[in-house]
Amino acid sequence: MLREQLEQLAKLKEPEARSKLIRTLVGEYARSEEYEPTEIERELFSKIVLSVFDQLDRAARYELVVRLAKTSRISSELADRLAQEDYALSEPVIECSPVISQKALARLARLGSNDKRLSMARRADLTEEMIDTMIARSSRNVVYALLDNLDAPFSVRATLALLIFANTEAQVLAGIAKRAINDEEFLETQMYIQETNCPLVPLPLKKALENGTLEVLAATLECLDRNEDVEIDGVIYSRHEASIQIANGELSFDAILRTLFEQERLDAAIWLISRKINLADDVVSDTLKSDADGAIMRLMLQTGIHEKTYRDFLKARSVWLDRSTRSIPDLVMRYKAELKKPRRAAAAAPH
Repeated sequence: MLREQLEQLAKLKEPEARSKLIRTLVGEYARSEEYEPTEIERELFSKIVLSVFDQLDRAARYELVVRLAKTSRISSELADRLAQEDYALSEPVIECSPVISQKALARLARLGSNDKRLSMARRADLTEEMIDTMIARSSRNVVYALLDNLDAPFSVRATLALLIFANTEAQVLAGIAKRAINDEEFLETQMYIQETNCPLVPLPLKKALENGTLEVLAATLECLDRNEDVEIDGVIYSRHEASIQIANGELSFDAILRTLFEQERLDAAIWLISRKINLADDVVSDTLKSDADGAIMRLMLQTGIHEKTYRDFLKARSVWLDRSTRSIPDLVMRYKAELKKPRRAAAAAPH
């Protein structure tokens, strides 16, 4: 019966008739719970729908989504196509489909709307790479959803980005505290970063980690008026999303470093560089404060940063040490030339 309807669908030419038959077919296909379609039937159904997809009216597309988006009765190819529809149609697919491909999810993380990313943030099969991208490119409601999703794995890079936000945003600070209470691995990451004396760890979070009072910190922030700024330990935290964004919409070592330069957080930049090249903080700090341009360049070459990041570093350093910027173009040219020379791979970024 099902195969006969599929064959009939393939012969139809009129778009309205195709849409009507698709709705009828989807209804029967979805209702047959006692009968699991074979792999051939699943692929045949999906391929035929895809072949006429652009001709289907909204009612037919809606029928597809409502009845089949959350099932494994369609192919990954069809699920991926449904995820490209407007948010009203694609939401169930993005949030619940067991067959949507990792490639489609990665694309949504990079290019999807915030609504689509918010639905995606609730999935249990996200990768660290997807989460890195979403944190760098999304509005904070997506970040909050990721923090609430205990199945979402956070890389060290993602955690550093969260700490950058948490230095000014009360809700991110609360989200980190709540996640650390409920996720032992996430708590261990916070403890590791705190134990390395990372200057990005907000003082209230540092105290809560040391004293075992994360519940108090989370509860305190949750009880505060969401329309007012908050002062904790002498630091003002906004109840609203700050204008902090990760450079280039990515979470590479370069992007985090450039963000720290933009915020004039040279203390945090030194900490990050030190971990990248496995040198003590004071060695890196003393080198960057010196007048030895060659030594500074060699140190930064070990990080493997792009020439544009090196330029931003030199500008930030000039402000930091109140130095002239006249030599920056020449120093960047020298750095670029050195980058092109064969050298051992730089140490891996923290992850």
